[in-house]
Amino acid sequence: MRAARKAVSFSLIHFAVGLAVAFALTGRLGLSLGVALVEPAVSAVIHFFYEHWEDRRHRGGGMFHPA
Repeated sequence: MRAARKAVSFSLIHFAVGLAVAFALTGRLGLSLGVALVEPAVSAVIHFFYEHWEDRRHRGGGMFHPA
């Protein structure tokens, strides 16, 4: 249960930081909310492909080559 609380609290902090940075740069709340919502999703996709690349790199293959 501690891990779940930690994950939720980290997600909320990540969202708040993204919202604050986007608002500081744009001054527009609507745009800032959009950025704060989209950024974690984009990061998750990039992280997936990065992990895939790292796994293949350590096995001797490349991202687009069979391992």
